[in-house]
Amino acid sequence: MAGSINRVDQDIAALEEAIAKIAQEFHQAYEVYLVALGQGVRQQLILASYHLCTQTYPQAFLELSVSQRQKLQQELRNLARQMQTDLCDSLHILVSFELVDGEEEDFTSEQGEAQPEENLQVSRTPQPLDLLAWQEGIETEIVRLLKLLSKDANLLLQRFGLLPKKLPEAILEVASKAQASSDMVAGPANLLQIMIETEDDDESQTSMMTKLTAIHLRLGEIEFADANVMARRHQLRHLSGQLSGIRRDYQKKLRERAILQAEDAWRASWYED
Repeated sequence: MAGSINRVDQDIAALEEAIAKIAQEFHQAYEVYLVALGQGVRQQLILASYHLCTQTYPQAFLELSVSQRQKLQQELRNLARQMQTDLCDSLHILVSFELVDGEEEDFTSEQGEAQPEENLQVSRTPQPLDLLAWQEGIETEIVRLLKLLSKDANLLLQRFGLLPKKLPEAILEVASKAQASSDMVAGPANLLQIMIETEDDDESQTSMMTKLTAIHLRLGEIEFADANVMARRHQLRHLSGQLSGIRRDYQKKLRERAILQAEDAWRASWYED
């Protein structure tokens, strides 16, 4: 029986080595992906802003002076540049997952004396879950940054008079976070057309429905529009598929070892009356 448990432990150790290897591959793949995504975001933000300024609200854009137009364009580029930096930083500021060797260790003090029993720790952790949580954290941060950039871009456009001045910031925030629904109209990539209720300017304070077009950066549309970003996403999906297989094998081996240990413990404590 001990031999069987040792064999399973060896299998688990091999799987943990594979997890550590794929963790490094994930980190490298995300580094490349985030650089490509930052470039794709910059391009799509500029294209969406161009369409909004020239096709949706051309008269408002023409009312700007040349210097105002240049300042608007520069600030849009600054937003995109900051987004590129934030995307790359997101890989490092997130709490990193910790891969351990999976063996139980005896923790001792500097004098070599054993620590109290309550301070003993088991180093084995569900490593595939740690890696999945790390990946999920990065993906969540990407979406958060896209929503934030959409909001900042809309506030900038509002400041320059492209979007209605009286429009509450809350509406712009809704636009940046909105998902497709019945009151939203599909339009050009990374733009959102939404019907909102506004008050008329006269003293009657009557409300009217107004169609608003705002920046709404979508990860799927950015990836679809950029072959390089899409290729990097495919690489991440390939690694995710590999991790899923390793995770299944890992959980299977952990259960197999638990069963063997339970059988061994049963026999060790069993005695005939």
